[in-house]
Amino acid sequence: MNKKIFGCIFVFFAGLCAFADFNRFNIPDSAEIRRAKAESWFFGELGQLREKKSEIEKNAVGQEFQIRMEETDSTFAVVVAPKTLLETEIFTEKGVEKRTVDNFAGDSCGGWVLVKDSKNSKPLFLRIYFSQDSDEFVQFAPSGAKTLSDFVISGLYAARSVPLGIPFEKLYTLSFEQIFSLTENLLPWKYADRQQGQFESKLQMIAAIRKNLERVVYCPDSCYDENGKPIFISSGKERKIDFEEIEKTSGKIENPVVVDDAGFLKWICDGLVEPVTGSFLYRNPLVMPTSEENKTGKKSIISQNYYLSFSLDWCRNLAAAALSVKSHRNYLWKDSGVDVTLEPFASEVTDRGITQTAGYLKNSGYQIEKLKPLLFVLASTEPTYCYLAAIKRPLQDKKLSDSEIFAFDRCAVIFPLYDKNGRFNCVIFENGRELTFKQFAEKYKGSFIHLSRVLTENNFYLQ
Repeated sequence: MNKKIFGCIFVFFAGLCAFADFNRFNIPDSAEIRRAKAESWFFGELGQLREKKSEIEKNAVGQEFQIRMEETDSTFAVVVAPKTLLETEIFTEKGVEKRTVDNFAGDSCGGWVLVKDSKNSKPLFLRIYFSQDSDEFVQFAPSGAKTLSDFVISGLYAARSVPLGIPFEKLYTLSFEQIFSLTENLLPWKYADRQQGQFESKLQMIAAIRKNLERVVYCPDSCYDENGKPIFISSGKERKIDFEEIEKTSGKIENPVVVDDAGFLKWICDGLVEPVTGSFLYRNPLVMPTSEENKTGKKSIISQNYYLSFSLDWCRNLAAAALSVKSHRNYLWKDSGVDVTLEPFASEVTDRGITQTAGYLKNSGYQIEKLKPLLFVLASTEPTYCYLAAIKRPLQDKKLSDSEIFAFDRCAVIFPLYDKNGRFNCVIFENGRELTFKQFAEKYKGSFIHLSRVLTENNFYLQ
């Protein structure tokens, strides 16, 4: 993996020797401070630490760290936290003023947290934050003479209890680079790889879509055919657009794009295809079935009136069509490899403790509650792809009270990425609107999300 750019972006002092606190990953490192303070802070009893005041020390390059003790009902923690600047609002006599204040957060990039048992002061675990996102960290715990290591992303374990061949207390004074060298072949660091410039085509597509969102007008069962003419998705027949009605309801829109959520995704994929082929994608191949579910009983009866796998088929076939154009080969969905079936996590942290986690389910995808950690991984391992998301949720029909019948009836496009500071971001477009991940997850709580990958391109033009 590329070791030059990682996690946080800070100023790098190139002339410093290898023992300087700033390492080649540009993560603020408190190793020198910890070596000097280890005896008094890391090996002291709880009673002794209660009497100590927090201290602020500088490393060799002038980065400030605060060392302090924090206590809960059953544990206490020794925290070594780098200084960051926090924008805040202060209420004064003149009104609200914006000010920048010093902040020493233990879960900020470069944070180092040693947690111990309050009863006997024995160490429980050590957590090291290497990313701008506090959801990502490595964790170590003593186990007899061994040390066990974890790699955690948003509450899910990408690696858990991996033996590390050094005594636990040895970690107290190691630099981040030394810890990385020890675990490079043990932990999945590729999931945290950051490289500048790798999201260029993604960002260009996002900007183009945002610029054209105001043109999108929702109309059910609508998309454009291979010639750019409006048609019904359900039948493929031509449909007439009432532009006067659109102007009444939505105001005057120059060159409106009249689609539903499925038509919206086709419009985006057409923006990738048309510059290469000179035409848009055909409708008929996009509604070809891609799954053969065993439909029995009530589900069999309902499927006669409802297209239960519509958005799954639509997204898979769109992705396969885009791949066919890019590769100059005709791919059917089953041979295209566009499905995301990655299972990078084995367990998760829950209210019941650490439990086994559910990964990819065939023809269903991922539980939306488990989607964000997966997108973290995909942003690192597949930085040039966006994902067509087929949404499987309880059938939306008030006449049917049976919530056990699920249907793929909605779809969106997802662009996971890291910004220039290494912070995770997820841009989602659905039905002509942009959503945050939080909005998307709340809207489809309890649903499954099936992802089909599409290569992003700089050569992208929306009709």
